[in-house]
Amino acid sequence: MRIFRAIALDRAHVVLYGERGRGKTSLVNMVASTARNSGYMVGRYACSSESKFDDIIRGLVRDLPASMLTMSLVEDAALEGCEAALPHGRLQPRDVASLPSRLIGRHLVLIADEFDRVVDGPTRTLFADTIKQTSDQGAALSFVIVGVSDSLEELLGQHPSIQRNIASVPLPLLKDGDIDEILVKGGQQTSIEFSDTVRKAVIRVAWGVPYVAQLLALHAATEAVMRHSTTVDAEDLKAAFRRAIQEIDPRVAALYQTVTAGGRDPAMVATLRALASGEQDQFARFIVTERGNDGEEAGRRVDPQAWKRLLEAQVVRRCPSIGPDTFAFAEPMLQHYILIRSSLEPDPAAVPTDV
Repeated sequence: MRIFRAIALDRAHVVLYGERGRGKTSLVNMVASTARNSGYMVGRYACSSESKFDDIIRGLVRDLPASMLTMSLVEDAALEGCEAALPHGRLQPRDVASLPSRLIGRHLVLIADEFDRVVDGPTRTLFADTIKQTSDQGAALSFVIVGVSDSLEELLGQHPSIQRNIASVPLPLLKDGDIDEILVKGGQQTSIEFSDTVRKAVIRVAWGVPYVAQLLALHAATEAVMRHSTTVDAEDLKAAFRRAIQEIDPRVAALYQTVTAGGRDPAMVATLRALASGEQDQFARFIVTERGNDGEEAGRRVDPQAWKRLLEAQVVRRCPSIGPDTFAFAEPMLQHYILIRSSLEPDPAAVPTDV
């Protein structure tokens, strides 16, 4: 509702950001569906590391039905969608600002997904200039820019002149009750029952990330069905944990193995568990401050030497746009990997190395 209100009432642009797995794509799907049902024209494009300004804009316009085109600037049978409404050559912000005048419809909503993958600095600057020009001219066009980031500035860059034209929408972690609702509703729809114990364990490991909750629930339910049961029990969940460990991104598993010496460093294992299960904000960020000779603290006490090694190995990253003592896991899935392993390996001093 906040996103759609920004588009429909404020005629603003939207920047939606957060870590992977938080539900950004699902949310954008809902926004696109609502916008289309309300009579808006919607174009979408998924960015890549090679994407430049022209690639993104032409990709967005190609996603619009050709039937919306009322004025062609170029004649080329090979052009797709409404691309003929754009001039040949390198595009400029003014070309985008005048785009709605060549199309049928009251308002354009252009969704640029995975914008964090864009590495070209000039492209980000051109997007900021485009947002300013479309807003200054009152063009019937709103961008929805989606990406992995800690802040709007990290995604688009520092452009104070466009702040008033943008609705910044960070996507927080879900609350425990929301994750529980996912499990209950999913169980009802599939005639599978998740016990209270199982749901609490999934909530603990998912840590507010819907993707993780759904993945574990799927694996656990599959285990239950394979033994001809409609109730997921603790053993089913353990099997789901083991499967998730096996299927984790190899980079995450390798990172854990490296910093914990294959799980044989109990101080590092304990430090990682303290960080993964300690106090965090609604975006999975934690505060770490020095306390003299007592070392570091992040909700729970962590080993100073282990913390230093984590920083050097870039296992954790600073979040300078949030605060000087604010950190997060560099690989968000590492937190869930740690929590799953802690469920399977309760004693840090006796961690098996063959998992």
